[in-house]
Amino acid sequence: MNLRFMVLILFLTYTSILFSQVGINTSSPSPASVLDVHSTADNINFGGFMPPKVSLAERDLIPVTVVDEGMMIFYSEGNDRCIQIYNSVDDIWENVYCMPVNDVPIASNLTIQGTLADTETINAQFNYFDDENDPPGNHIYTWYKSASSDGSNPILIQSGTSSNYTILNSEVGLYIGFSVEPIATQGNSPGNIVLSNFDGPISNAFTPALDLFISEYIEGSSNNKIIEVANFTGSSINLANYQISGFQNGSSSSSYTFLFPSVNLQNGEVYVIAHSSYSGSSNKTYAFPFNGNDVVILEDLSSTTIDIIGVVGNSSDFAKDVTLRKKPGIGPSTSYNANDYDSFPQNTFTGLGNHNF
Repeated sequence: MNLRFMVLILFLTYTSILFSQVGINTSSPSPASVLDVHSTADNINFGGFMPPKVSLAERDLIPVTVVDEGMMIFYSEGNDRCIQIYNSVDDIWENVYCMPVNDVPIASNLTIQGTLADTETINAQFNYFDDENDPPGNHIYTWYKSASSDGSNPILIQSGTSSNYTILNSEVGLYIGFSVEPIATQGNSPGNIVLSNFDGPISNAFTPALDLFISEYIEGSSNNKIIEVANFTGSSINLANYQISGFQNGSSSSSYTFLFPSVNLQNGEVYVIAHSSYSGSSNKTYAFPFNGNDVVILEDLSSTTIDIIGVVGNSSDFAKDVTLRKKPGIGPSTSYNANDYDSFPQNTFTGLGNHNF
């Protein structure tokens, strides 16, 4: 074999190797492909193509240059899972496709349902949202109390999966709020903790009054004489079944009687009877002649005492030049107790026309 023929054989062999196609799971790779990967060789066992899987730190260790444009990797870091290709022009890894991320559930529109009073059970409500419609699980509710309406310096009082909380008597006057950590039974969970606004202040539990009562007694200057009657019985009451009798200067006999008109006084409302000289608003005018030592009694039409201010037969100045207002939670009484009233300076009319029971 001469030298020229040997060189030709070697050249053809080299050219065949250099420009041949590579096939995986195939003996006849595509002539247009340098690498032809088939999912199976026997139509029984199948597989896929897995590019190199790298984290952020590992990807940054790949010594890519301009000639590596188009290099492909599978980038996996935290919730990011993407097929990336190297862009040598901008020297960055471009996302070709990123797998969807399962978002955590979201809590919004937090509200407290129920009566904010001691011994009452209240309930935490919120809107649950999950982008993938993952069903809700057992959410975590944490209840707080605070001395301020803005919820500053909150004190944890209960935490768990129950959305209910029963208010304690020691929490009267405070404000209450809750946080919720939304939980999904599948997918990514839990969601972010969200805090509600604080509601309040918490009041004493409402116990209906047994009957109407005198909520305010104003012994003002000149003829500014006013009586306010309140209804906190829980029902509407017709005032025509009641009257007010006055006992002057220690007398044991009634000096005058005021008859109410036929008016339905709704629960939570008050009825104001004022001397015609009073310049403020009232429901009815009447020339009350009482002074600071005169007893006023709210009665039914048979003269049975329902509520009383003062002591019949006693002429002492128990209410001279003052405004007496019944304290919250105090209803009618057939005997007078000065401790049932808050006392204000003469001509104090603020608060007249409503009552805090």
